Amino acid sequence: MKTLLQISSLNKRYGGRIIFDDAAVTICDEHKIGVIGRNGAGKSTLCRILTGEEEAESALIEPSSELKLAYLEQHDAFKLDETVIGFLQRYTGREEWECGKVAGQFALKGPLLEKPIGELSGGFRTRVKLTAMLLKEPNFLILDEPTNYLDLRTLILLEHFLQEYEGAFMIVSHDREFL
Repeated sequence: MKTLLQISSLNKRYGGRIIFDDAAVTICDEHKIGVIGRNGAGKSTLCRILTGEEEAESALIEPSSELKLAYLEQHDAFKLDETVIGFLQRYTGREEWECGKVAGQFALKGPLLEKPIGELSGGFRTRVKLTAMLLKEPNFLILDEPTNYLDLRTLILLEHFLQEYEGAFMIVSHDREFL
């Protein structure tokens, strides 16, 4: 197993509330990690620290030169009036055919690719975000509450995808059954 990311001496607080106190974790290329905890425990904060969107008070973060991280965020990176294929191309810089091929894994095909994202259900919007994430060809996925707004079909697609995914991933979720 190869180490993708190593974190030690992680410290973070909000005001007087300690979120992380000298925490450490090593993530390897085959790890499948589930993170569960109450609201405010620091789950999403950990995601943002790992992706560099938020800084810790102190930490030693050592990414491998082979780390290719992708993050499924809770907020949306797309504009509601842009089409699915337009967003995928803009966000990833990939060709239309590449975007369409990966989108097909999540049943985003044909007329759905030309639809404005604002007309899609929450489940289909999550499919769009998953597609965008995969087009970056990551070897470590961070999924923050990926089951929010998912219909049963999309949940099953996500479960099957993760069962087949060969890279490492970390899932933050309140959905214990999914984990």
